[in-house]
Amino acid sequence: MKKFVFIALMAFISFETSAQFKLGIKGGWDFENFDISGNVGNQLKKDKSTSWNLGAVAQIHLTDNLHLQPEVLYSTQKNTLAYMDTETKQEFKMSYFKVPVNLLYKFNVPVVNPYISGGLYFGYIVNRNDISKREINKTDWGVSVGAGVEFLGFQVSANYNWALKNISEISDIKWRNNKFNISVAFFIL
Repeated sequence: MKKFVFIALMAFISFETSAQFKLGIKGGWDFENFDISGNVGNQLKKDKSTSWNLGAVAQIHLTDNLHLQPEVLYSTQKNTLAYMDTETKQEFKMSYFKVPVNLLYKFNVPVVNPYISGGLYFGYIVNRNDISKREINKTDWGVSVGAGVEFLGFQVSANYNWALKNISEISDIKWRNNKFNISVAFFIL
């Protein structure tokens, strides 16, 4: 996994193009909205959960309005599940490396530059508790939509991620990691 992160960061740094290129750091908060269904999944209740993410962000100028924004983020997740008819609870804790790649459409307004975005993400679990090891798949992917503003080297954004992959290893449960996140990036270069 360390090789994956190193290669991704080196790709950000060594990207050779005549296009304008920015590199920065990004962090924020995730508000999980796990979609759990299936024969057993419908019998489960879940708690609301908030976690954090932190990582590197790049932005590549394609045209006056279009920009490509790849990121490498370390993201934590946790949730507590319980069967509706019992008090037995199980806590799931997972840490991911997520690689979202979004296309941004900027409206080119002076001073504060608003934008909308859409793209794909891929996630890989790098750490999880014992329950998660038995019941959760290591990979996750999906689509993302969002909006934000840029000003003075900062970017403030809000995104919603729809998971397309069922991460449950249990045949009677379908589990998708949907989440809303708010983040702030600062472009260094």
